[in-house]
Amino acid sequence: MKSKYQPFDFDKSLSRDDYILYNSATYEEADRIPNVDDLSYSNGKYVKCAAFFIDLRGSTDLIKIQGRKPKTLARLYRAYISEIVAIVNSFETCEEVNIVGDCVSAMFSGKRETSETPVIEAMQAASMSNAMMDVLNVKYQKKWGESFKEIKAGIGIALGRALVIKAGFSGSGIKELIYMGDVVNRASKMCGLANNVKEFTSPICVTEDVYNSVGKYIANSSTNSTFQDFLTKRYHEKHGVVYTGKFIRSKIHNWANEQSKSTV
Repeated sequence: MKSKYQPFDFDKSLSRDDYILYNSATYEEADRIPNVDDLSYSNGKYVKCAAFFIDLRGSTDLIKIQGRKPKTLARLYRAYISEIVAIVNSFETCEEVNIVGDCVSAMFSGKRETSETPVIEAMQAASMSNAMMDVLNVKYQKKWGESFKEIKAGIGIALGRALVIKAGFSGSGIKELIYMGDVVNRASKMCGLANNVKEFTSPICVTEDVYNSVGKYIANSSTNSTFQDFLTKRYHEKHGVVYTGKFIRSKIHNWANEQSKSTV
């Protein structure tokens, strides 16, 4: 959100704080994440949602080790971010997308007549994003040569209930949705564990709630496999039981494989 300059008024600040701390706000249940303009600065909505995070691994090494220039990094980041955003944005239950550095996060909620559940669509986004990394690496190596070191990403998904509020203040022009609760933090932590040489080498890591929620959905119709069939139970000292996997969207992955063979 772009800043809009306003002089700071301390008296108004005191009044604002009192209003926020002492008003009788109502926090109702909602089926899906509300639009920011449908909330006030005093209420909120409880929503069950799936949080999706993807983050590049070793991106700083592109400068330190590979000596890539900022212009090169700009092209690399732009290609990666554009395709991840296109992927998550292709799902009906994806309500919000955020970009911070090379981390892309998305919130999935609600159920449409033509959609799967939010957690299933978040998992489908993970399979597509995982395969898209193969495509991007093929294109990166074609652009910058075989010496280009493969880029990896970690993907994390969590499922839970969040209190969604509007942050900022009235009249400032600044308004953002904030998610209170563990679901966003857990998804970020799962992302940090995935494709991490110090933690788990699998590119996808999900919480136990996600694992339990995707059991009956057939992720691969040719083998009649569910997402659970592609996930392995692991134990982390800090985060407890988690599940890791390497599942991919075959069509995207196969394209990358064919392109790799044609350049050999």
